[in-house]
Amino acid sequence: MIATCAANSLASDPLTHGERLLVRTIRLLALTAPCHGLKGLFEQACGCAGHEAYRVLEVFLQQLGAWGRRRLALSVPADPRITNDEAMILDAFGCAQAEDYRSLDERLTGLLGAEPPAGLGAAVCLVAQALAMNGLLVRAQPSPAEAFRWAAE
Repeated sequence: MIATCAANSLASDPLTHGERLLVRTIRLLALTAPCHGLKGLFEQACGCAGHEAYRVLEVFLQQLGAWGRRRLALSVPADPRITNDEAMILDAFGCAQAEDYRSLDERLTGLLGAEPPAGLGAAVCLVAQALAMNGLLVRAQPSPAEAFRWAAE
């Protein structure tokens, strides 16, 4: 249940190279006929783990479609803006890179509109680790409770 549509939100900060690569790859994979050169670009960016990370990212999107109880809004590939759902996807990968698994589960539950299957979090962690090992960082946003705690300090 993934829909490609026009973006309705802007990223507050410019995206990192890893975030741009991830968003672009997800957008193109969500199309019915993804770009054939996409796999090579992802593999080049992620080094020796790139092939597996690309395949697991494909599985991640398939699982979002299979288990999701709501339609996700993705922007068109060339749009520099990101949707709220794309921001939540990036946040999930950022949580995985930060090894914040509780927040990762919260983000995945929000994306699916249901409890995520165990393998979905593992898929996110594998891709996030492959990106991190190649210097492609994805930032995690603090959860509302964390943001409130930091503001009080």
